[in-house]
Order: sequence, then C-alpha cells, then structure tokens
Amino acid sequence: MNEKISALTDVPWHWEWVPGEVPGEGEEDPWARHVTELFTEWTAEGLDAAARQSWAEEVPDDFPLTGEAVGLAIAAWLRERAAQLPAWSRLAWGAAFLEEGAPRWAPVPVVVEFHRPEADDPNYLLELMGAGGAEGDTRPPTVEYVTTLSGDGFRVFALGRTDDGAAYGRIGAALRLDIPQGADGTDIGVDVLLSTLVFDMGLMAVIGSGVEQLMQQIAEESVPQPDGGRARLAFQAPQNEVRS
Repeated sequence: MNEKISALTDVPWHWEWVPGEVPGEGEEDPWARHVTELFTEWTAEGLDAAARQSWAEEVPDDFPLTGEAVGLAIAAWLRERAAQLPAWSRLAWGAAFLEEGAPRWAPVPVVVEFHRPEADDPNYLLELMGAGGAEGDTRPPTVEYVTTLSGDGFRVFALGRTDDGAAYGRIGAALRLDIPQGADGTDIGVDVLLSTLVFDMGLMAVIGSGVEQLMQQIAEESVPQPDGGRARLAFQAPQNEVRS
C-alpha cells in the first residue's frame, strides 16, 4: 500500500524561475517565448482533441484557443504575480507530470523568499511557517523534514477553508543554506522560505513532494560551479533581506 501511495504522490516536476528583468516596450521577451513554446507543446494534443469534439466542421473559423495563446497568457500572468513581490522574493512556477510529455497541473506558483537568519538555531522557522497551525487550518499541520546537499529544512502541509467554505491546501517550507555566498566574496547565511496555496484536490496530494523537489533544486543551484564560477543562485544582502 505504501508503494502505491508513493507512486501516486511522488510525481516528476519541472520547476523554473520567473525572471526579474522585464524587457522594454517593443523589445522581444525570450522568457515569454520560452514559456509559450513549452505550453504550445504541452497543450497541443489536448487542444486538438477539444477542437474535434466541440468545434463544428462547418464553422469556417479556426478553433479560437491555441497553445500559443495559452502560453502567452500564462507568461503574462506569471510576470504580473512576480512584479508584486518585494525585492528579496522570487516567483518559481512548476508543472507536475502524471504522464510523460504532458503536465497534469501547470503552472503552480510558489513564492520563494530569501532572508538573513534571525537566529543561529533554525527552529524559529517552524513557527514562522505555521508548523503549529495558522488561521484557516481545519486540522493540525503535518511536518516533513528535508535534507539537501546544501542544508536541512522542512515542509509543512495543512488543510484549510476559506471564509466561503472552499477547501485548500497550505504548504510552507524553509531551508537553511549551509553554503553562504556573497557577490563580493563575503559569506552571507541564507534562510529560504517557500509558500503556496492549492485548491485542486489532486494537486494537494502531490504538492508536498513538488515543493521538496524545488527545495532540492534551490540547494543545488546555490552550490558554486565546479570550474570556480558563481552559483546559479548567488546572494547579496544589503540589509536584512537577501536578494538572489
């Protein structure tokens, strides 16, 4: 039974960052083009099937919904969400795959914050991420501890309900990086906080493992390159918050 549950919940994920830089007016946006190409590929088969089922053959116009339109809309939505975050936060988005080639859930946004540690003992992060419960929770949260190559952390999952009764899954996670990096060569300790809400019941079953995969990716990206180059995630901290 445990193996069956693991197979249902431990699904592969694809995680990417929404870039902070926004092209000027009239300039090409390579990132938006990249996202559009991804969703064009991922949605092509499903949109073709929808067109065959719902679009009458005698209608002269093409089926109005295309993979390119989906990708452009998603890229714009992710850009808008990322622009609302403070400088010490970034937006990651993920896609979860139940079958090879096409995601079942995408995009799944996760807010990732970078902070200087407030204490040597990282246990304060448990309270910060609601491990003891939070407003809206309908039952005590579950806590799973996570080990990465760059440090240890945990993830918290709780079921909650909105004021109008809608169920959601709340997930928070934290990672204390053990390989601090500074743009000027100085050491900067970093606490990484991750948070998201999901409302799809199926997604609630897999979001925990998905966020853990994102934590592992962040840990890997914080390690300096073997050739001595900077890590993909390099940090600077002019004040209490850390920018990546």
